[in-house]
Amino acid sequence: MNRPDLRTVVRYFLAPPLPGLVNGRSVRIVDLSVKGARIELEESFRPGEEVSLVIGSSGGKITVPGTILWCEIDSLLLDNAHDRYLAGFAFREANTVVNNLLDGLCASDRAFRIEDYRGHDRYHVTAPLTASFGEVAPVSVLDLSVCGARISSEVRIPVGTGAQLRFQVDHENGPTDVYAKVVWSAAIGGAEQAGLLVNGKDEVMRRAIHRLCIRGEGRIDLDSLKRKFDAMRAQSTRPQVLG
Repeated sequence: MNRPDLRTVVRYFLAPPLPGLVNGRSVRIVDLSVKGARIELEESFRPGEEVSLVIGSSGGKITVPGTILWCEIDSLLLDNAHDRYLAGFAFREANTVVNNLLDGLCASDRAFRIEDYRGHDRYHVTAPLTASFGEVAPVSVLDLSVCGARISSEVRIPVGTGAQLRFQVDHENGPTDVYAKVVWSAAIGGAEQAGLLVNGKDEVMRRAIHRLCIRGEGRIDLDSLKRKFDAMRAQSTRPQVLG
């Protein structure tokens, strides 16, 4: 097998993208894992919408039910064509058929491990969450990833400070409580901000981000994502040197 154990839920960039359908609408699948996908499409879906993704492959069609986590406009085309959107799609459950598909794509150099090119995705919180960081309260959570957060506060929090970050997305799921450490601290736009590193709590942070996206309160940082995709596209088109 040419790729790592997917128990880590590694995501793969596809070059070229695979064709697909979402509720009958044509899409392109630009990256894929056993738990989800990112798709390019010409009509938007709303976060939280339950849909089915049909993945086209040489071995036949694969149908996967799931949920649209987020959908953002990708670029405005100026040639009288439709606008283009990028959407995050979470499978209802991990899919072993997709696992086998990824094996074949990796073996034929059509899938590239995204983690080799970039860190975790960052999500902007559209309405900053009120939180506490140790004894500093209140603070506002401005953005999140599975390995960290950016917060603002009335006081400077020194680099190296470690404490419990506690915030709540909704009453249904209760508070998120994780240990975090300040890796940078600066005054930005008249407010004190700090970047926090969270280790070993990927699933806890992922659940919080999932709820934010479903509620329409989390938006992926598409500028950063597009830069990484462009780098991967460039890499995948370079001629390979055979030894």
